[in-house]
Amino acid sequence: MQILLYLAPIILVIGLVATGRVALVHAGLAGLLATLPAAAVALHGQRDLLDFFVIESLKGAWLAWHAIAVILAGLTVHHVIQAAAPPPADAPQIAPVSRHRQAYFLSFIAAGLIETAIGFGVGFALAIHGLRRLGVAPLPAVAVGLLSQMLVPWGGLGIGTVIGAALGNLPLQGFGLSSASLMPVFLLVLLGWFWWWSHRLGLGLSLRNMALDLLWTTALLGLLYLGNRYASVDTAGLIATAPLLALGTLLNRNRPPLRALLRVALPYLLLIAVLLSTRLIPPLSQTLQSIAVSKPFADMPAFPWAYQAGVMLLLTALLYGALTLKPQQIGGVLRQTWAAGRIAIATTLIFLVMARLMAASGIPAELAAAWQDVAGGQALLASPVFAAIAGGLTGSNTASNSLLLPLQAAMAGSAGASVLWVSALQNVTGSLFTPFFPGKIAMACAFAGIIGGERLVYRQVIALAPPLLIAAILITLAF
Repeated sequence: MQILLYLAPIILVIGLVATGRVALVHAGLAGLLATLPAAAVALHGQRDLLDFFVIESLKGAWLAWHAIAVILAGLTVHHVIQAAAPPPADAPQIAPVSRHRQAYFLSFIAAGLIETAIGFGVGFALAIHGLRRLGVAPLPAVAVGLLSQMLVPWGGLGIGTVIGAALGNLPLQGFGLSSASLMPVFLLVLLGWFWWWSHRLGLGLSLRNMALDLLWTTALLGLLYLGNRYASVDTAGLIATAPLLALGTLLNRNRPPLRALLRVALPYLLLIAVLLSTRLIPPLSQTLQSIAVSKPFADMPAFPWAYQAGVMLLLTALLYGALTLKPQQIGGVLRQTWAAGRIAIATTLIFLVMARLMAASGIPAELAAAWQDVAGGQALLASPVFAAIAGGLTGSNTASNSLLLPLQAAMAGSAGASVLWVSALQNVTGSLFTPFFPGKIAMACAFAGIIGGERLVYRQVIALAPPLLIAAILITLAF
């Protein structure tokens, strides 16, 4: 009976979202309310309940603030760019002549760069609009555009991975590096998906193009690994995509004039310059990390106000806005940012408070032990299934990790497996299934101009889910 009580918050969230009638924020609130009695029982009278709920809720809120800062700053950057630049559909294409090559660069490189810099599906929009300009029909454009979400663990400057490391008490660099090390298996699946659609759509699939795809993807993976190894999680996605996008642009004989390219690239060049200078120059990095540091809880991450990724994003927005916006546009940008971000902020806060209460009361450890008793030596095979369900039903790496990463870490410990690697698999698998979230599918339909076509889109894209899940289960067998 206690196990059902402990599972109630997770089951409630997943069940409510699965109905398609309850918003994620409301499902999260229901899960949070269900967490209160579960945590009270799990404490076994060892702590004063009022003190526990107040302190641990504040810790969850503090952890949420790290994500909220990035959400607000990232959306501010996005709306400043929208206010100052032409719509994405009018932006020049920066890819080689072949339609296959253009589709590859749009989906894997250009959209990946936007997604890692800003997050929130902005890369999805770029990919779909770009594919439509290539003459791809709306439904296939969504199916291929899903590839823009492959770097979600590093999306929004890696905030979901940062939160996951904090929830699992894992070293951030090691967590990011392990996540990057798992990506080759999944990227082979995603390449197969891309090749199948390229052949079906007549984009120009050939052995030469397949070899080039493998070459560019290998470079992407290598840069992703190096970014996590020698820089930081929040810049690794930019390090993986920005150099390749620049190289692809230089190799494109039909590239737009330099002035037009700079107009589109300027905000991203500013962001990359700010982030990399503060991460890769040791004296500057060390100085910024020691200035104005807030750390209200000893066991929670500090917030260095001069160094945190959200602050860097906001600085970029201010710099670019000062160069391009009129004073009367600023109010509109701020209103758009709040309108677009308020639900994401509330959802993030609810899920992280819920995750903190569950973790601090010991619920994940008890659930892991119970599952180990039932499944025995095969217990870990359920790990990628749990991750896929959480990612697909929340649409958010942060929410997915908040919901399940403490449980996954406890399962790994109970099974005698590496907590770091199992947690990394949760991080990556959950992220790769976020595009199947009904909200993201609806958003993609809006981008593609498909009114009420969610069911048709699901029929096109759901075939990608089994290969991704099989890949995750095969990786689990190696643990």
